[in-house]
Amino acid sequence: MYKIASRSIKNEQANNKNFGVTKETFKLVIDSIHSVTDPGHGGIDVGATSVSGLYEKDFTFSLSKKVNEVLEKEERIQIYIINGYIDYKDRPSFANELNADLYISIHGNIFETPDVSGTESYYYNNESKILAEVIHNHVVSTTGFNDRGVKKEELFVVRDTEMPSVLLEVGYLTNPKEEQLMFDDGFQYLIAESICNGIKKYLEID
Repeated sequence: MYKIASRSIKNEQANNKNFGVTKETFKLVIDSIHSVTDPGHGGIDVGATSVSGLYEKDFTFSLSKKVNEVLEKEERIQIYIINGYIDYKDRPSFANELNADLYISIHGNIFETPDVSGTESYYYNNESKILAEVIHNHVVSTTGFNDRGVKKEELFVVRDTEMPSVLLEVGYLTNPKEEQLMFDDGFQYLIAESICNGIKKYLEID
């Protein structure tokens, strides 16, 4: 069962960072909801809004729970899903304090026009590039979405984390075809399977 991340678990005993089959357990942090407190308007920002008015946060949290469902039989991976109670600016430091082994930030993309489509992934350093490429390739191969590439960017969620990390933009919520698929329950399971296969390949878990 995944754990909803909170500050109460920050002092858990740290594991070593050696990847491969000799490691007993891995800690995986999934940043599933891009939500921030907006002092000007109040409440919680729901992230991007899709072409039909659906919220990014609902897609990302639903997908993250499915990633957990797929991985729950893998006893060596502990999943922590960050919720909206941890400010987005504090999430890298939370993962660092947890001494996580991997950090994955899941998003849905948007653009001004509906014709733009595809999957793109972002990393900051070379070790994270490997993780990003593995997961990105699995997702694109499964979804058939346009491959928009794996890119190095100084985004704080991948820059400030001390473990391999990736920001995955699964598809475009402003593209009607991709939005429909991204909110389809069965298709989300396919995406979750592809993310999990990428994670296990990177960690060298059979």
